[in-house]
Amino acid sequence: MRGWVAVAAASARANVAYRATVAASVLSNVTLTVLRGYLALAVWEAQPGLAGYDTRRAVTFVVLGQALMTTFAAFGGMIDVPGRVENGGIVIDVARPFGFLRWWLAREIGRAAVFLVSRAVPAGAVGVALFGVVLPASGAAAAGFAVSLVFALLVSFGIRYLVALTAFWVTDARGTLAVSSLTMTFFSGAVLPLTIFPGAFGEVARVLPFGAIVQVPMDIYLRPAGGTGIGQALAFQAAWALVLLGASGLLTRLALRRVVTQGG
Repeated sequence: MRGWVAVAAASARANVAYRATVAASVLSNVTLTVLRGYLALAVWEAQPGLAGYDTRRAVTFVVLGQALMTTFAAFGGMIDVPGRVENGGIVIDVARPFGFLRWWLAREIGRAAVFLVSRAVPAGAVGVALFGVVLPASGAAAAGFAVSLVFALLVSFGIRYLVALTAFWVTDARGTLAVSSLTMTFFSGAVLPLTIFPGAFGEVARVLPFGAIVQVPMDIYLRPAGGTGIGQALAFQAAWALVLLGASGLLTRLALRRVVTQGG
């Protein structure tokens, strides 16, 4: 446990080391929250009930969803395995007596904690002040939402870690990262609620793991009083977290059988 705490704390310190970068990120996230909030107001006032949300619930989805998107890196990346493979630093990572997968997961926990406090909270506060938000309708919804955030982080990490591991087999992972970033952003619910997608396309989108990052936590948060299905939603997240972390462990062992850094 001390090792987990030490690695997470070191990651947190690294993510606040450059204060100008942090300030710029806070400003950009607040700006995006405000712009998306006003856009949601315009859309849902023109189309009341779109995707099953009234105007206040839609704005809540957008404002809090932006905070989740930032905290859980629904835009992809944030795991620098490709860069470490390219510059040779991966050799040091492999040699650490901590476990490669555990190391990156601990770092991700530290990064997410910093992004939650420094990016999500300020943007969420501005969004609440400007638009107001719907509070959870029940204690069960609030508790379920809190638990779902843990699973959302694990699912997001699992997806991004698997994508990052492709750097062991390709000479340039930028293409893989770009495709995964677009896919995660679109299918996580960070851009639009997945309930807006019709027919078979919508059904497929809702069973993919990406929705566990933003859509499922917000579904739980916005669930009406007495609404059922919180346990089912959490089970969906937990199942994908187990699958992705299990696949991450297997692929890590396969990748580390032979490490060849670019250039030597």
